[in-house]
Amino acid sequence: MVTPSWIRQTNGSVLSEFRLATIALMCAVGFGESLLQSAEPTRVFIFAGQSNMVGADAKAEEIPEFPHFRDTVIPREDILFSYRIGNGDEISKGWVPLRPLKAFGPEVTFADEVSKHVSFPIAIIKSAVGGTTVAFDWNPDAPDRGQQLYLKTLQLIRDSLRELTDRGIAYKLEGVMWHQGENDMLDRMLYPKYAVGLNQLIARLRSDLSAPELEWYLGEVSEKGIWGMDHRANLGAFRTQQQHVLDGDARTHFVPTSHLAFEVMGSGQPHYHFGTQGQLQMGQAFAKAYLQRIGALKTSPDRSYQGKLPIAANGVVRIFVLAGQRNMEGEDAHVAELAQLSDRKALAQPQTNVLFRYSLGGGVTVSSDWEPLGPVDELGNFGPELSFGAQLRARLPKEEGIAIVKFTHSGAQGPDWAPQGNEPSHRQLYQKLLAFLRAAENDLKERGYVAKVEGVFWHTGENDTYFGPYAQNNATWTQQWIDRLRSDLGDPSIACFITEQHKNSPWVNIDNVNTGLREMASGVPRVTILSTEGLSHGRKHFGTLGTIQLGDAMAEAYLRQK
Repeated sequence: MVTPSWIRQTNGSVLSEFRLATIALMCAVGFGESLLQSAEPTRVFIFAGQSNMVGADAKAEEIPEFPHFRDTVIPREDILFSYRIGNGDEISKGWVPLRPLKAFGPEVTFADEVSKHVSFPIAIIKSAVGGTTVAFDWNPDAPDRGQQLYLKTLQLIRDSLRELTDRGIAYKLEGVMWHQGENDMLDRMLYPKYAVGLNQLIARLRSDLSAPELEWYLGEVSEKGIWGMDHRANLGAFRTQQQHVLDGDARTHFVPTSHLAFEVMGSGQPHYHFGTQGQLQMGQAFAKAYLQRIGALKTSPDRSYQGKLPIAANGVVRIFVLAGQRNMEGEDAHVAELAQLSDRKALAQPQTNVLFRYSLGGGVTVSSDWEPLGPVDELGNFGPELSFGAQLRARLPKEEGIAIVKFTHSGAQGPDWAPQGNEPSHRQLYQKLLAFLRAAENDLKERGYVAKVEGVFWHTGENDTYFGPYAQNNATWTQQWIDRLRSDLGDPSIACFITEQHKNSPWVNIDNVNTGLREMASGVPRVTILSTEGLSHGRKHFGTLGTIQLGDAMAEAYLRQK
């Protein structure tokens, strides 16, 4: 047998031997025939929803731009795929190999990730249409209103399952992956009824499929998109509606998405859709939720020191706080690209002599103890902390400890960091930051160290610049949390470093935001505004090289002031 050329290599990224062997076997046996040989039934997953489930603005040709996902452009002969997209303009008319469609959704990386952790075969049925509502389009009891998507989806599922039976393939309905709600959320007459409507939909599908135990996974409507800005109050109320569903049904599960990449329009406006990178990441988020539920997620190695910290007894530990949103979290900075930078590839390895604690993505990824500084983001990203820590460790006294506390939420906006709190309650980040920092500081003191917060490094505002009132208040809000943090920690001398928005970033109102920060800093002691003009920058964010340079600039600013 000749192995097809498309499974050998893609965009310079050689596929794993396991992946090659699996796909080559499927080609040899014949598409779908290997499922007959499986000792376990094929698990069938249903993907449904509206535009962000369709995959609007996600482009298959862009996948090779993201090193963590390059293999996923390859069609999967070992995974069955049946779909109906939009008004039927894209329809498989039976089972086909899974591959990214012209616009693809989370099904691609979901299947890729799940197949790495389980031994049973996978099949995916997808039905998604943009701009639809639970109130009408997906309502099984409203056949004369909307697009009658429930009946069309039910027919697609039944036809697809019947074909499996006809082919002698045993199957089991495993779960529904659901991302929908933007249009219900926009209508103040509809969103108060969302929980009732979704519960009815879930119950009806379980009944019609004779699958009373069918699990349902609810994807979060991202707070990073336009929904989180122009419709902030509605989105908060809609999130409460989702929680009502979760609280009332133990077989429903929440899938957070606000930490994932999200597209930006050319005007600097937050987008309506995740885009290519965000869809790739969302598939992994759904996979993680599923694998955790069935207990198949491989346990990550314990990164903690598992004992004594590498600092002399009773020694001094300088604590540095890194906080903010998109660029501080590290969106578009890829660990996989560090190997291409000969003088910085060591940053991909743990820095055992720098302590690290973190809460990333609004609490999606959180450390349980001190770890050596290193890449930890499950998305394969990193922030400026890697180069920042390396620079400080090389230039500060060796007998002194360095501890970095990182607290980020890339979907946050200015009001979320308000010390006085703000609605919705799950986005009140200042108090969470304070508690996280205090816990880290107290832990070091309880271990006998002399611990002190030396500096706070802040990069935020990306999600605020588009919206005029937020851009205008950015500097005021920044001063409020600075004053409050100094007061709450009992140290008015804590140095604060605010990094500017880069001039090449896509956001609007950048000059106004940066000018406001500089004016604020001129009247507040020990506040330094760092220019980012000379740093490398990509289409949306600093990217791999720019993020490294940002960490260097932060370290240099601290060392100059010290």
